[in-house]
Amino acid sequence: MIAVSCAFGNPGNQPGVSLTILHLSDLHFHALPRTFPEWASKRVLGAANLVLRRAQHYPLARAKALVEQVRALSWDHLVISGDLTQLALEQEFEQAREVLSPLLENPECVTVLPGNHDRYVAAAQFPEDRFQKHFGEFWTEGPLWAKALGEGWHLLGWDSTHPNDWWSACGTVPQATIAATERHLSTLPDNAKVLLANHYPLWFPEGWRVKPRHELHNLLTVRTWILRQPQLRAYLHGHVHRNWHLTIPRKGMPALEAVNSASSTEVLHSGKTSSFHRIVLDGEVLAVEPITF
Repeated sequence: MIAVSCAFGNPGNQPGVSLTILHLSDLHFHALPRTFPEWASKRVLGAANLVLRRAQHYPLARAKALVEQVRALSWDHLVISGDLTQLALEQEFEQAREVLSPLLENPECVTVLPGNHDRYVAAAQFPEDRFQKHFGEFWTEGPLWAKALGEGWHLLGWDSTHPNDWWSACGTVPQATIAATERHLSTLPDNAKVLLANHYPLWFPEGWRVKPRHELHNLLTVRTWILRQPQLRAYLHGHVHRNWHLTIPRKGMPALEAVNSASSTEVLHSGKTSSFHRIVLDGEVLAVEPITF
């Protein structure tokens, strides 16, 4: 793998140059089903939520303005950690691709991973992987997305999403994904510095009430595994629509930075103080800056 430079940012492949990562999540482009088959299973519940509440929180004009703000910033790599859509409809993916197109001109500089809303219904009902169809060039069909960013920094991505019953929004990190990540980390130098992106959170602010039907099924197992990996320096995610940046101390190794950038296109509400994050990688230092849109 080689590091590349992007039109929006500083050249990441020049020695001594810091790298800037922009992290967005949970953009929730939305539409209503057009045909009867599209009203499958939990889409009825999701569409009701969209009409009664969510649509007013995600006006299209705000998404377009976010794209313009991101274009105006200097960055080397863009990470969008899932939930591009609300109901995983074809027209929602088309809208997401069209609005985001100014940011997607160089696939080497963009990583887009799926969220649970992008895999909303069972594959048996809609066998076409619409996320892969519209955003496959920014992702992978294998268990692990890997990219060298430069300056000793690397980006890995997981897909932990799968369709659920109507009452659940849970995900799972497959054991095969953990194994593939271990193999990849073993190929990197011991002093490599790695960012890991996944849709679901692993850590929460103090006092936060975790919802069992909303999180990773194997949250504790995955959290324990990550804490034992010294090369992993940051965990980027979305899913819970309140941004945060938590520093997780680890004995005998660098702290882990947990960064939640959901939901970047949502109208700001009480308790939400930022829309996404700028992450600056400079040598051994990782600095996280919240940005309000």
